[in-house]
Amino acid sequence: MSRISNGQLVIAFLACRLSSEMITIPGEMVSYGFDRFAAILFAKLIAALLYLPVIFITLKFKGDSVITAAFRRNRAFGITAGIIMSVLLSATAVQTVLSVQRYVTDTLLNNIVTTSGIAVITASAVYGAVKGLSAVTRSSVFAAAVFGLLIFLIGVTMWDKVEPDYLYFSFINDRSHFLKTLISEISMNSEILIFAVITDELRSKPYKTVIYYLPILLILMEFLNMLYNLILGPYMTKVEYPLYIIASLSDIVLFQRLDGIDAIVWLMCGIIKAALLIYCIGRIYTVCSNKPHTTLAVAVSGFLIFMLCVILGSDAGVYERMTKIMNSGIHILIGGVVVPLVVLIAGRAKQRGRVKKNDENI
Repeated sequence: MSRISNGQLVIAFLACRLSSEMITIPGEMVSYGFDRFAAILFAKLIAALLYLPVIFITLKFKGDSVITAAFRRNRAFGITAGIIMSVLLSATAVQTVLSVQRYVTDTLLNNIVTTSGIAVITASAVYGAVKGLSAVTRSSVFAAAVFGLLIFLIGVTMWDKVEPDYLYFSFINDRSHFLKTLISEISMNSEILIFAVITDELRSKPYKTVIYYLPILLILMEFLNMLYNLILGPYMTKVEYPLYIIASLSDIVLFQRLDGIDAIVWLMCGIIKAALLIYCIGRIYTVCSNKPHTTLAVAVSGFLIFMLCVILGSDAGVYERMTKIMNSGIHILIGGVVVPLVVLIAGRAKQRGRVKKNDENI
């Protein structure tokens, strides 16, 4: 098994989270004003707490992932935890693939057939998952470089369109809207599900990934939100993909418009996220079956996700309902908090049982 560094995983997580920001951002989050600045800050503080159960498991079981720790506790218990996590990862993968397909249709290829788009995206993700975790994280580095170039070119071409008057401080008046924004922001941190499965594939202590990742993500998200406010101002509530619109307004000699680069970046990041999710499903099979990582397990997972995408993607109403469920953050709560806490408590109970048995033998 090829292990990766914390830095590689941080970059991969940033690609995952930013793809959610650009592709699956819920409508209520595209809000002009101070509310989302505060929501991003509070969401990252809450996210830090949500990562704690997984971190405690890695500290208690010497770097083991949630699934590995559960399987070592009891085979049936590990398989049950693996099934729950696989369902949550599959649901997130389906949402990711459908969102990427919708994004591509809205920006790059208006006439693409839905099934064809889903097939290409899923096949690309499965290919990345088969190549392994190291290959996917290396792709993330390339995507990060292109994203940096995109932001630089936007800065060069759009500086004269910045309106400082658009940025102003205000108190949060609509608490209901703020709460929806906060929950949506938290629900987009599906990286915690990936983190729960692959911590035993890190070279260094897993908690370092969270220490590096969350502050960098906070800065990036606040910067992007500031960019939306400074350039689009009150008009940002009328667009679905803010950064894509900003890129489309650019005018540079080499690239008449940057929206093509923007769309390609988020297509890459979406595929990287889907690849990580599919890889994690294959990883769960590897742990629960006690067999080496197999291409067949990943391929089967990819095929099932493809079929689910075709079925769910054929009905816009079903897609919208699924998106609302995912935006509630229920998958984060179950996979990132409930399952790790149950595994942690079960492990502690087993340890106490061993201590008690040793005392009786003495």
